[in-house]
Amino acid sequence: MNLLTTYDSFNRAHPASDILAEGKLAQFRQAAFNYATTHGLPTRQNEDWHYTSVKVLNEIQFMPSVFNLMEPCSETALQIKDNLNSAFTNLVFFNGTLNKSLSSDLPLGISIHENLNASEITSTFHDTFEALNAAYMIKPFIIKVAKETIVDKPVNIMFFTSVEGGPALMVHPHVRFVVGERSSVKILESHYGKNGVSYFVNSFFDLQLNDNSKATYSRIQSDSENAINIGRTQISLQKMAHLESLSFATGAGLSRHSLEVTLKGQGAYADVLGVYVARDSQHIDNTTVIDHQVGDCNTNQLYKGLIDGQAKAVFCGKVIIRKDAQKANSSQLNNNLLLSSKAEADSKPSLEIYADDVKASHGSTVGQMNSEELFYLLSRAIPKPKAITMLSYGFLSEVIYKISNPEIQSWLSKHLEAAFAKIQLESAK
Repeated sequence: MNLLTTYDSFNRAHPASDILAEGKLAQFRQAAFNYATTHGLPTRQNEDWHYTSVKVLNEIQFMPSVFNLMEPCSETALQIKDNLNSAFTNLVFFNGTLNKSLSSDLPLGISIHENLNASEITSTFHDTFEALNAAYMIKPFIIKVAKETIVDKPVNIMFFTSVEGGPALMVHPHVRFVVGERSSVKILESHYGKNGVSYFVNSFFDLQLNDNSKATYSRIQSDSENAINIGRTQISLQKMAHLESLSFATGAGLSRHSLEVTLKGQGAYADVLGVYVARDSQHIDNTTVIDHQVGDCNTNQLYKGLIDGQAKAVFCGKVIIRKDAQKANSSQLNNNLLLSSKAEADSKPSLEIYADDVKASHGSTVGQMNSEELFYLLSRAIPKPKAITMLSYGFLSEVIYKISNPEIQSWLSKHLEAAFAKIQLESAK
């Protein structure tokens, strides 16, 4: 497998530090390498990957980004700064390495650590991509919010990838974010890259919400159109924890975001949202698992997508309500709007219910532009391209405005407008 052909040289050049994870990081990396070589990349014969092929990853030779460590050139630095928001606390990772000169100072109550506890080391992986992330780990980043802390400014963890005159790179970000009891924070995980550059980002983000904590988590995927972005986010909610989550994807030629939300404490609540815009030949996959492990928890899931050209969008959502999760309440909905006769949307919402006192619903729609709404705007002398854009933007922006923070709303709206500026509206021709 091409993604592992450089592992031996990587391991020799960057051996696992004995300081991290009480000396067990080397074992963790080796177990991950063994898993990846044994299982290989998933294929479409794998049910979880039935709609998404990643065989292109076997056709490109990627170099671990640690072999190409350098500061961004002035042009790249300007592009990075263009994607930063002064209203946020920004932590900037360039090619997987924290760039302190481009990053903000952390506010009181937030700290960064670079070591895992031995108890957190495991040899169990969801898939080969999670294993690859662990195999190529040099050091994880653990961000902690102290208990009873309210963080006012959103914390933006930005990953920017660029090849500064070298081979295609692969980057494996690994972040754990722990929110203390009775604390509140707003988090963005942002992925960008230099335009026209080919690279592979394989991220892992672990968000842990302790009792009575609250978090808004937004993942922005706005990578180069030549890039491949595979990401896994796992979020756990303890008693009375509250989550707002939004997955936003408009970039990369091939992308997949796997989101797993696990409700472990009674009274937990999660709004799980998604917005995606696919154009040309892009492929965007959102795969979610909402796991009600205890009762008296509520989840609401809404994903909306716009697909144009020959693009393809995938939504596979599963809600699991365990045997002891009585009085769980869960809803799931995926809506897709096709702007082209060649565009494709595959939607597969599903429920697994093992309790008998629950409320659960799921559904999906795939359709064209509403002809009556379009006719109404045309009858008001609005040109057809503008009318289509207005209806499409309204269709998606509804989801963005479900996020309660106005700064994040505005930031996501800016990204959505940028996506609409690029999209080719075939139906308007």
